[in-house]
Amino acid sequence: MGTLISILVAVLGTGMVGLAIREIRTKGAAASLQMAAFGLLLVGSSAVGLVRFVTSLVFNPLAWVGVGLLSLAGVLFVVGQKMEGPAEKPKKIKQVEGSKEKPAVEQAPKSKGKSKGKESAASDLGEDFDDIEAILRKHGIE
Repeated sequence: MGTLISILVAVLGTGMVGLAIREIRTKGAAASLQMAAFGLLLVGSSAVGLVRFVTSLVFNPLAWVGVGLLSLAGVLFVVGQKMEGPAEKPKKIKQVEGSKEKPAVEQAPKSKGKSKGKESAASDLGEDFDDIEAILRKHGIE
């Protein structure tokens, strides 16, 4: 039975290659090349014995019993994983309401006017350094 199916698949593939060569003008080169490639794939798979292997699996009841057992093993594995439960969750640290600390770095005040020229840019830069120094002194870093 497997040999007969393998021969039929090879004939079908050869027919597809012949049809692809014939239809090159009407369907275009790209479509004809794709059809020829599929036909050669069928011929090659029957020549290698892949078609015979697949048909022996499909028509073999023992192979279907094996597929059923593999499926049952997969289901049992997944159910076992779900029954085991998730790993131990890390404990969340609760914040004490009275200890609301200020952030380590506060937002710098934004200047309302845009800087004009080099002098105002230098003064803005100086103000930024003054703010940074004040924050560092506040935290005891000099």
